[in-house]
Amino acid sequence: MEVDDDALACLVRQLFSDGQLRDRESALRELAAGLGHQRLGHRVRSQLETGLRSAVRRGILQNLSGKLSIHCRNISDYEFSFLKTQFLPSMGRTWITRKEAAQSLARWLGFRRTGPVIEKAVRSLINGLLRVGSIEKEGSEWIRRL
Repeated sequence: MEVDDDALACLVRQLFSDGQLRDRESALRELAAGLGHQRLGHRVRSQLETGLRSAVRRGILQNLSGKLSIHCRNISDYEFSFLKTQFLPSMGRTWITRKEAAQSLARWLGFRRTGPVIEKAVRSLINGLLRVGSIEKEGSEWIRRL
């Protein structure tokens, strides 16, 4: 089983979107079932555990005394400073368009779609990061992390 990190982030967000607290084992079993696995073998468990840890680091989930839950339901619930720290790794190191950057951040945070709220947040993030010199632009559409 090889699942793309961003696809796994989206699956994690979807699973936890019900707002329920889950212990790690329950979350692993539900994610495995969501991927079509009937049992949680060593390789599947390893990849899903990595996915859960990534989801906590990316701010999709929060760990509350060993129980996992959704951290923020939508992008406007995140602190702007946190989004800035997540935006840079989400965009990679190559030139991408502003639209691709919005899609990358959305997937990085586990959102399947990129709507006007995410696009507005990304516009603001890009402008702020350009001002402080964390990213550079080429023309009006292309940006790259420095």
